[in-house]
Amino acid sequence: MRTSDGTGVDPWRDKLQAALEDADAIGRWQVDARENLVTGDAMIAFLFGFTPKSADEGIPFETFNGGVHPEDRAQVMGQIWRCATDGGWFIAEHRVCSADGQTRRILARGKFDKDNTGTVVSGRGIVVDITRSEEGHSPLIKTSKDQLAMPLERATDFFLAGFRSLQEADEPKALALAETLLLELGRSLARAEVRARSAPLH
Repeated sequence: MRTSDGTGVDPWRDKLQAALEDADAIGRWQVDARENLVTGDAMIAFLFGFTPKSADEGIPFETFNGGVHPEDRAQVMGQIWRCATDGGWFIAEHRVCSADGQTRRILARGKFDKDNTGTVVSGRGIVVDITRSEEGHSPLIKTSKDQLAMPLERATDFFLAGFRSLQEADEPKALALAETLLLELGRSLARAEVRARSAPLH
């Protein structure tokens, strides 16, 4: 379920708005390719304009795509759909229509995995809000079909693979440290993308 146009009062919205203003939070998502469902945390729900309840229960992939800005949707989601079909990783920078009625710019990093038969069965990733660090409007996307993964992308892949299992462990201190590392990886990816775009200008 998508939210309204940002009007009305939602207790979770104020909390997430504060997190975004502090640039101190990232969102995490997962895809069950067999069920065609995307699940995510409250930050993902906020950024893509859905309620936390619907993001927790699962949103059909095509419906979830509705959170991507209409002008970016075809280019970005076409490439991500290719990864969802063939497997592999992607990095995408584009606009979203968030739950507060604002247009925000995000950096998304994700990977789709195959089972032992070669069928893509799941995907997972993170999203970082980079609205304040980038004023461009053209969507950008790179996939594993385009180039080999760099060290930072590989490190993020390995960590995302183990993060879900760690969430199931009853080790709150370890999980807190893992959250901190995941946050820093997200920020590092964002900084790396900004540097890569700026390099040709200098």
